[in-house]
Amino acid sequence: MTNGQIKGMQKKRGITVNIIECNKVKIDVASDSVILPKAVRNDLKKSGDVFLTVYSKKSRMLRFFPVNDEEIWWIKIVIDSVSPQTSGKILAKLNKIVSEIIYSTGVCIAKSDCFWDGLVMKSSIKLSRENVISELEEIPNVIKVEINNIK
Repeated sequence: MTNGQIKGMQKKRGITVNIIECNKVKIDVASDSVILPKAVRNDLKKSGDVFLTVYSKKSRMLRFFPVNDEEIWWIKIVIDSVSPQTSGKILAKLNKIVSEIIYSTGVCIAKSDCFWDGLVMKSSIKLSRENVISELEEIPNVIKVEINNIK
């Protein structure tokens, strides 16, 4: 079980996550920054001022998710094998614990690891961190659960 604080940009298994403010969005590949066109910034502002950004290396896609929570959790559920039954039990349990998942990789296999990864706003979680971990670790084939703070 890991309960760490993630500060700034985070990279895990080809996914990069960061919190940005809409009026500060700049990306420039050469200098690690990007400037979004004003029309895009204006469109984003319609959804909020603070966004969780998720970049997928595999799909080369950058996604913006408006967030209004003081705390965002990155939940990782490590499983010993992928099966429709295990995936179904994980999703059923998550639906009871979390009212909204911001982003999920779904169940993935990376090297020899099988896992479910997801980002959720703490306000959408109905239990304490410790209870979330214990509830998810009750699922057969779950090896461990990690929860890290993004914000």
